[in-house]
Amino acid sequence: MKKALLVMAFIMLMVTFILSVQGEQITSTASTLVVNEKGHTNNYDEYWIKAYDPNNQTKDEAFKIIVEEEMIWELIEEKKEYFSSCQKEGNQPWILEQIEHPDPATTAK
Repeated sequence: MKKALLVMAFIMLMVTFILSVQGEQITSTASTLVVNEKGHTNNYDEYWIKAYDPNNQTKDEAFKIIVEEEMIWELIEEKKEYFSSCQKEGNQPWILEQIEHPDPATTAK
């Protein structure tokens, strides 16, 4: 009887864990971004940019994106336009997945 109760408790715990993990929504987006600002924490543990999508937002609506690779952050320039993809999980900040300059051959003048 005790063994059956332990198994039931374990199953309930696992079901609760799985349901709570599924509650975290992962959001991904790809868009054109204009970088307004670059920065990092005082101890250089975290690098970030503030950017906005010029097709859907204004400069005042710029949002923070974490750049996990310092070398990538070094190459990003302020006041430049990029094509990027970002991802966020739940209430966590946006994380930069990919960034590149738009292809001048396909960019409308």
